[in-house]
Amino acid sequence: MNPLLHQAAMSAFHNPDAQIREGVLQALELLEQVPQHLERWQSSLVQNQSLAQCLQIDPEQIAESRWLATKLCDDGDFLLALPLAMYCASYASDHPEHSFLAGACLQRLGQPALALHFYRVALQLNEADPASAYRLGECLEAVGQLEEASHLYNWAIELARGDFALRALQDRASERLAQLVTALRP
Repeated sequence: MNPLLHQAAMSAFHNPDAQIREGVLQALELLEQVPQHLERWQSSLVQNQSLAQCLQIDPEQIAESRWLATKLCDDGDFLLALPLAMYCASYASDHPEHSFLAGACLQRLGQPALALHFYRVALQLNEADPASAYRLGECLEAVGQLEEASHLYNWAIELARGDFALRALQDRASERLAQLVTALRP
């Protein structure tokens, strides 16, 4: 088991909130089953079915896990949110918000190299999402891929252009891009 997921299991086991404890422990159990499910349902997955569809998991269960993960993130508890977000991203992989949420947890836990994967998936599923482009740019910058990061910041700026609600994101992306351009100059 991944060390972060192991830490999350220990934290969940001792959590006094039964909903959090049970939700996180169930998500961890289901994450351990992913390799067997991938092998068993490979032909269905190739036909663009999610694991949740193959296993007939109630969409409400996924929604509850996403809700709880989001609540934990809002409370700043990214470690406990991680298994829930990864469960959603693994079993309902056709929803970009699940991959974004898992990426956000990993990024906040100081794991930009791991978060990259989830932000890339979120952006592949929704190429018009400036938040995914920006966060992917941040992670690329953190792992030293400055040229690629600058492209993602540019993309985030373009996607956010004209949407006043995204002005702060556009400003942050512009600031990061300016810093990168300065750093990349010979």
